[in-house]
Amino acid sequence: MNIVTKMKHDWDRRAQHHTRYWIATEDYKNEAVFAESGQRTADAIVAALGPYYKKAWIGLDIGCGIGRVLKPLSFHFRQLIGVDVSAEMIMKSKTWLQGIPNVTTFETSGVDLKIFPYRHFDFVYSYVAFQHMPRPVFDRYLEEINRVLKNQGLLVFQIPIGNQPDAPMEDTIAVRFYDYHELNTKLKDRGFELIEVTKKHAGSPQGRELRHEFHQFLVAQKITTIRPDINVGWLQAECRERTSFLDTHMYLSFAENCLNQGDQEEAIHTYEQLLTHNPDSLEAWLKLATVLIDRGNIDQAVSTLTDLTHAHPNYRAAHRTLDNLLQTRQNIEPTQSPTG
Repeated sequence: MNIVTKMKHDWDRRAQHHTRYWIATEDYKNEAVFAESGQRTADAIVAALGPYYKKAWIGLDIGCGIGRVLKPLSFHFRQLIGVDVSAEMIMKSKTWLQGIPNVTTFETSGVDLKIFPYRHFDFVYSYVAFQHMPRPVFDRYLEEINRVLKNQGLLVFQIPIGNQPDAPMEDTIAVRFYDYHELNTKLKDRGFELIEVTKKHAGSPQGRELRHEFHQFLVAQKITTIRPDINVGWLQAECRERTSFLDTHMYLSFAENCLNQGDQEEAIHTYEQLLTHNPDSLEAWLKLATVLIDRGNIDQAVSTLTDLTHAHPNYRAAHRTLDNLLQTRQNIEPTQSPTG
């Protein structure tokens, strides 16, 4: 599969598991907490726009999810449109945004904005979306944003600033960091100029801190129209099969949270979902078996450990655990009463 198919597949899978968790990892416990986090982000976007803000504007949210930010931001603008690579997210956004007439959401390819005409939007924003995109995808989005923004239009966005090794192309959730000068060059090459915080305080100690703030909003203004790069061979390149460390870690963390709250059923469901796409996670196999044993589901635990020994035939600890469990099951089986 290519990167478009990979992103769609991965984000649909995550949305089907637990939508709020994969959108707002720290603020997913219930709808009220989730909504409050959207309000905080919306307030931060309006604050970032500062004196440029106009209520009559039309705005675009890239990576909108189910509309966590679109809902509270809808009170501040004439019209908002959200796009997301995940069909599952967009389907669920219709429920979350029900009754809000000035907001619309669309599924897109995840690499372009071709459904929109030139110079259509007054501003574009994105929060915790660009950071997960492979670098060529982010570059392509900057070109597309330039195309759909009006002259002097604004881009409000968050992206981690710092020096970290890049993730493989096929990792659709790894957090990608950008050196400040790299980011500034990318923006200039695509017709943008950083303004506000970065421009105002670039030389100050406070500015240096702000540039390294993980969730800090940056504001860039379109200063010229560009020609997009026609070298997009990466779009059709085959993505290798590779598991993402962060993806696996987030599943395991969610399951652990469920266990801490006494929700073993949801933890089991999460371990099973993780193992369907990453059977190499020994931790998931063993924790799933442990939960099943704790619940007294011995037959399911035996089945799980049997699958583990097939997936990892050289993992001796799994064979020993399975043998012990089979012996335990034999010992606790009720003695059959003779008939006659």
